[in-house]
Amino acid sequence: MKPFCKFLLTVLFTQAFVFADALDATPKKIGPVSYYGALHTQGNKIVGAKNNQQAMLRGISLFWSDATGNPYYSNTTINWATDNLHIDVFRFAMGIQYYNSQGYATEPIQETNSYAGSPDGFMRLLDKMVAAAIENDVYIIVDWHSHRAHQETSDALTFFKAVAEKYKDVPNIIFEIYNEPVDASWSNDIKPYANTISSAIRQYTDNLIIVGTSSWSQNPQEGARDTVSASNVAYVLHFYAATHSKGSYSGKIESTLNSGYPVFISEWGTTGANGDGAPDQNASNEWTTYMDQKQIPNCNWSFRQFTSHTNGSSEESAFFEGSTPLITEQALSNANLTQSGKIVKSYLVNHARSWADSITKGKRSGNCAVPHIVASETDGNISGKLQSGCDYVSSNTSVVSVSGTNLVVNGFGYATLLANDATETIVYVKQIPSQTINGFMKVTCNYTASCTTDRGSDRTLDFDLDGKNEWTFPPSYETDQGSEYKLVSLNPSIVNVKKANCINPSCSINLSEKPIWMYEFNNFGTAQIVATAPAIPGYRAMSDTIEVTYNKGVNRIPGFGNKKMELGATSLEALPDTSSFGTPVTYTFDGKETSPYLEKVGINAVAGNKKAIVKVTAKIPETDVLAAFERTATFTIGDTVAVDTSKNSSNISSSSSANPITPPQAFTTTTAYQQSLKAGVSGKVLHIMSNRPAAIYVDIYDMLGNRVFQQLTIDAAKTPNIGLNGFPQGNYVVRIRQGSESLTLRWVNK
Repeated sequence: MKPFCKFLLTVLFTQAFVFADALDATPKKIGPVSYYGALHTQGNKIVGAKNNQQAMLRGISLFWSDATGNPYYSNTTINWATDNLHIDVFRFAMGIQYYNSQGYATEPIQETNSYAGSPDGFMRLLDKMVAAAIENDVYIIVDWHSHRAHQETSDALTFFKAVAEKYKDVPNIIFEIYNEPVDASWSNDIKPYANTISSAIRQYTDNLIIVGTSSWSQNPQEGARDTVSASNVAYVLHFYAATHSKGSYSGKIESTLNSGYPVFISEWGTTGANGDGAPDQNASNEWTTYMDQKQIPNCNWSFRQFTSHTNGSSEESAFFEGSTPLITEQALSNANLTQSGKIVKSYLVNHARSWADSITKGKRSGNCAVPHIVASETDGNISGKLQSGCDYVSSNTSVVSVSGTNLVVNGFGYATLLANDATETIVYVKQIPSQTINGFMKVTCNYTASCTTDRGSDRTLDFDLDGKNEWTFPPSYETDQGSEYKLVSLNPSIVNVKKANCINPSCSINLSEKPIWMYEFNNFGTAQIVATAPAIPGYRAMSDTIEVTYNKGVNRIPGFGNKKMELGATSLEALPDTSSFGTPVTYTFDGKETSPYLEKVGINAVAGNKKAIVKVTAKIPETDVLAAFERTATFTIGDTVAVDTSKNSSNISSSSSANPITPPQAFTTTTAYQQSLKAGVSGKVLHIMSNRPAAIYVDIYDMLGNRVFQQLTIDAAKTPNIGLNGFPQGNYVVRIRQGSESLTLRWVNK
């Protein structure tokens, strides 16, 4: 693992995980979890705790949880897949840090799209997907999707322990603790890892654990021969039909089953082992027939579109054609399937089961029995479904209640109707999709005209030339689904909503001279904006609320920033007396009003005749319309390399930047290298070396993950040296970026 990722994980896991509200979710459908309950092993079978019946599950594996796969990690996707493909299970394929299928620490996943780089974000994503599993009443496989998990034991241990504790009472959870081991021995690497992780899980829950086996999970018989110490464990086999024939690989399954242990096929494909090549229909059919005969639960790889919208890569094993992520149920329903998708859909749909029939089996023979009822949440009163002369009681009146012989729909979900003759009927009320508005999202703007939204940065402008700044919507007056919408502000004294002509010369061609919706900013604070739209066929009425915030402006000081100066040199206009908005600025030098190494002369900075690193802090007080401002810049004077810690903290030793230095014993030196960018911490100086002219960005984080320092060095042609004085003792993470390259160092300030 990269040092930063490892350290950040350590930091974050020392704090309690902050989960969302998956535990507040309730089933909205009748599915396999209501029928089987939590899964456990019984000899070579996987059975349900509720009924002791062998559990045969068929489902899908989501693609890596990276930029390509992430759009499918949603309740919308799982809701559509349960309704249209009748899946029983889906797999949360959580990318950890590397893609490399040989188990090497290469081909890193982008940090923001990897668990190692964004652990908190992925815990929230997992919570959302657990909620989706609960609401759709299907199983979720929590998959540590790595080829080198035994080298990530510490992080996996912390993750699975936290997840097991959080979801200990959720029967939907299946733990897949190792995706596809590569370059790993069962006895020496995989089994010890599995024993460690499964032992931690068993502290909290007895939910099923499935363990990947050697050579890309192709040897489940190894687990049967030398078992993991925990109870309730199944061993994994993966196959791709065009590469791994049933005739060649099913013997490994037979050996495992004959030894008395179950097999779980958590990933299988119709194509070659690399996910490409034409799908093999005949080989796939052989495998699906075999899995059904042996009652082996399985998930197909993978639920994504054919061509990635992020990098243009494609996979024949993808379920959908095209290159656009499918994020609505309408888009999923209208999408074309790949050849692989057609094979898999046929397999899943042809094995669809009525879970309502399974659950009410033996309770359907009385005179009051009626067929199971499917309704829509907009149906209101439903007549003609119940038997006259019978009394029915609803198990969930928030979904449906009974009025005489009529059903009254109160919301989406399901309820059981218990008749006076003890017969049972399931009523399933489908949720009607909600409408959306392009641009209707949380917005935070400020007096100095900049905004942030869910889509990134934006700006305000006086679009209608009435003397006030506004933020505008795209030029549409209908929801994305075609219903005319209205906007109302609940706090118009802060943010008013209006429809006005865009007449500012800066209006784009699409907006110019057109009446468009605008947020008009009147005062600082947060306003709630309500969007309403009438129902249209296929979509329910809209009534959604978002927040729009207007803050004081952000001040700026022109010319103030990090500087590298020669001895005795003058940096013109480096220390202005006022900000860009005319507010007065005060400066301190290493926390003092003056410095012997740097002098403010007018608005210029004049360097002294001694090498030094001086931290200059600029402060601006808050005004009626501008927020308080404080920023620190580093002025490096002379050809400096290292602070002489035996003298004043600003004094510098005379070593040349071209030569390596030996740090004082009291401090730790950490060095990282990546291509042309190099960096190291020596003493209390960060040294950065690069042969590229691109700007260099430096961020420093404390143990709580807070950014405590930020600097941009434009002149990267010179070797930047940044003083690290003024930091409290402790551990820090230093991140350096230049173009596409980045480095991470751990610095211990003793």
